[in-house]
Amino acid sequence: MRVVSFKLDKELLQQLDLYCVNHKLTRSEAIREAIELYLRLKLKKEGRVYRKNSVKENKNNRVRVRRT
Repeated sequence: MRVVSFKLDKELLQQLDLYCVNHKLTRSEAIREAIELYLRLKLKKEGRVYRKNSVKENKNNRVRVRRT
């Protein structure tokens, strides 16, 4: 697996931590499950995932994806 970092506001992080304690999950497990569920629902609704913007457009809009 790869390491991904992102920012959360304090309230959302507290909700995540409470969920993790109540369901005996690590943050990583809960976040992975949430992303998988979100993508499954989106794919069911919208169909397959494809690139909307070119790499150049993403750079101009300051969208960053760091690859390791």
